[in-house]
Amino acid sequence: MNTADAASHWTVRRALAWAAVLVFGLAVGLWLRYGVIQPEDLGILCGQTDAPAWCTPRQWLIVAQTYFVWGWVAVVSGALALVIPLPPPLLRLVLAVAVWFSALALILYNTTLGSVGMVLTLLALLRRR
Repeated sequence: MNTADAASHWTVRRALAWAAVLVFGLAVGLWLRYGVIQPEDLGILCGQTDAPAWCTPRQWLIVAQTYFVWGWVAVVSGALALVIPLPPPLLRLVLAVAVWFSALALILYNTTLGSVGMVLTLLALLRRR
């Protein structure tokens, strides 16, 4: 594969679509981090005995973050997209999951696994099939 083939494979529309998935993942990650996880008043409210019902999903989110779920999903989906030959629709779905969870992992305190997942995802994206 020469440089002209790789350049013609990527269009502006395709690059913007993948950038939109990345930006959406970063936006959701920032909202979860600064709107749901970090606010001190929410932590105090959810720590009370008569906590609202929505504190349970918040706690699940914190537990998932503690066990590096975002980073592991990013690494596994990026590796799947890179190593296993998948049909194009399924490949795009796996790559979208990998990009999205890599962005979440980078924002939600899983930077080590998130960066590995992002590198694997970028390699899979740039690989011509």
